[in-house]
Amino acid sequence: MSEITMQALVVEEAGAPLRRVTLPRPVAGPGQVLVRIAASGVNPLDIKIRAGKAAHARQPLPAVLGLDLAGTVEALGDGVNGYAVGDAVFGMTGGVGGLQGSLAEYAAVDAALLAHKPASCRCGRRPHCR
Repeated sequence: MSEITMQALVVEEAGAPLRRVTLPRPVAGPGQVLVRIAASGVNPLDIKIRAGKAAHARQPLPAVLGLDLAGTVEALGDGVNGYAVGDAVFGMTGGVGGLQGSLAEYAAVDAALLAHKPASCRCGRRPHCR
């Protein structure tokens, strides 16, 4: 059986442009939720890391950047309660560097860093809740 993959934007060296690559899709570990990402934000820290100017957050490269995300629960790790496959969620990845960033199709996220999307919030082109 072949490995399940995803697309992600990776920075390979400081100052280099982001590059679209194929990576193994993460698996939700204990206490984690696998989120299929519908929207991701670029944080000022992402910009500094990419530029090589984040001395307080130096990361080994290559890295998938992105902290913030919104999407749909795809799978649950052991011990996760309060979420179900198909739930709309938002939150953060919980760290910087490595390959767990939100500029990807999927992220395995600590369940404590997610929240259910309010029904009044719509994902779409408008950057605000209605």
